[in-house]
Amino acid sequence: MPDANATSVLVVYDRPEEFRDILEARFPDIVFSYATSPGDVEGALAAADPEVVFSIKHPGFPGPAHRPIILHPSVKWLQVGGSGYEDFLGWDATRITLTNCAGVLSRFLAETVTAALLMLNGNFLTYFKQQQERVWRQHGFQPLCNQTLLIVGVGAVGGCVADNAKALGMRVLGTRRSKISHPSVDEMHVPEVLPDLLGRADVVSLHVRLNEETTHLIDRQAITKMKPGAILINTARGPVVAESALIDGLRSGHLRAAYLDVFNSEPLPADSPLWHIDNLFITPHMADSVSDWPRRFAMFFTDNLDRWLADQPLLNVVEG
Repeated sequence: MPDANATSVLVVYDRPEEFRDILEARFPDIVFSYATSPGDVEGALAAADPEVVFSIKHPGFPGPAHRPIILHPSVKWLQVGGSGYEDFLGWDATRITLTNCAGVLSRFLAETVTAALLMLNGNFLTYFKQQQERVWRQHGFQPLCNQTLLIVGVGAVGGCVADNAKALGMRVLGTRRSKISHPSVDEMHVPEVLPDLLGRADVVSLHVRLNEETTHLIDRQAITKMKPGAILINTARGPVVAESALIDGLRSGHLRAAYLDVFNSEPLPADSPLWHIDNLFITPHMADSVSDWPRRFAMFFTDNLDRWLADQPLLNVVEG
């Protein structure tokens, strides 16, 4: 069993005061060190020679700045705050155990997706524009009940989205590699049949990791296959959608509306044509940003650190 007094833990995050009290109260015998800016990471690794690293990336402390963690020889376990670990691909899985926080914020992200779905389906974008112009005009809408939602990637988030959709009376189709059933998914399919499913869906919601297979998964051909008047939602990663194809699909009216929380370039450049599309709703990569999200990640990390110190299996181990 590891000795807490001998375990060195480095936290790589620019605002550790948001959860430092949780770490130090739970583990008073451990001396935590902190790297609070991208330029501090390599020096903090060299100074602490940590066995354990807790890493939280965000636009102000981007993923590439965290990559030196997996190259440092003392690191045995890396806990990633959030679910994405693409910046650590290629880590030596024989030396480093990598875990993530998949599932910690899933229900909150699903709540945002559901809110966007209700808003887009209920013509709220149109009503907001009318409000700005002082226009009184009513628009009918089709109820979500009995519409078909296609969830591309039924993981932790996709499963919560499915639960919410079923509560609204929707029919739910899903894709996942394992094809394991989900109680709120009426039909589960393997990803390879996605082109055949697109034309059946009134709403397509994307919840896949970014890799070679999913880059531009929704391209011009896929958008053409989507049902006329369908809605597209992307809270996964920006490059999953070919933005130029989406722009054309929205401007032509083939797609009724879309919601994007993620983009090819972030922050979204001021000259991006996406800003000027009336039937597109945009948020700045914050779909799961509940007010206390860093503390939630820290609480998950402390549970896993208890397991590490007790030589028990860690939660959310990512296979190398």
